[in-house]
Amino acid sequence: MPDDALAATDPAEELLDVLDDDGAFVDTMPRSVVHAQGLWHEVFHCLVIRSSAPPRLLLQRRRRAARAFPNLLDVSVAGHLSAGERPLDGVREIREELGLDVDPARLVPVALRRLIDDGGEGRNREIAHVYLLVDDTPLEELTLDPDEVEGFVELTAASLQRIVADGAAREPGREVDTGGVVRDVTISSADLVPDVDDYWSELASAAHAHIADTIH
Repeated sequence: MPDDALAATDPAEELLDVLDDDGAFVDTMPRSVVHAQGLWHEVFHCLVIRSSAPPRLLLQRRRRAARAFPNLLDVSVAGHLSAGERPLDGVREIREELGLDVDPARLVPVALRRLIDDGGEGRNREIAHVYLLVDDTPLEELTLDPDEVEGFVELTAASLQRIVADGAAREPGREVDTGGVVRDVTISSADLVPDVDDYWSELASAAHAHIADTIH
């Protein structure tokens, strides 16, 4: 990267590890440069699911001020891995976004996802380390930071599959805001972060499979 590009970045800006096409470390660069140049980097994803059948899951409502996909529903917890971090270090994002202190040993690895899209920060090329977390903390007991999220929606995995499969489908859920107020909501595919690789269906299937394995 040209020296003048580095000079133009904020010295306090988050630094990310840049990877090559094979996932090997190349360099460390500011987040804005990584996205502006479409460089591969790593992120942490975690889907929170409830322990009993039918499988239910939590989706994060992104901040209205978010640079990418504002106010849409996303995987429960998502965030960039900062320079030098390992995948399980992303557990800090669970504390920041859900207010839960979680032992990394509770995380269940699901997939390694490679995604290329344009998500609001420029060209995005990310490798996501995807995990499940089984947690039954009631919606109203979550401690949400308004600087991180707008709220969380709880719905069944089957409902998620139906709205992904049918653009006209509308499914019931419950949503908590950052003030702890819970209300009934109706969710459709228009409420979700756009799906470019069947990710939503894969997450719902992973929730179904995990709960089926644990209750039999």
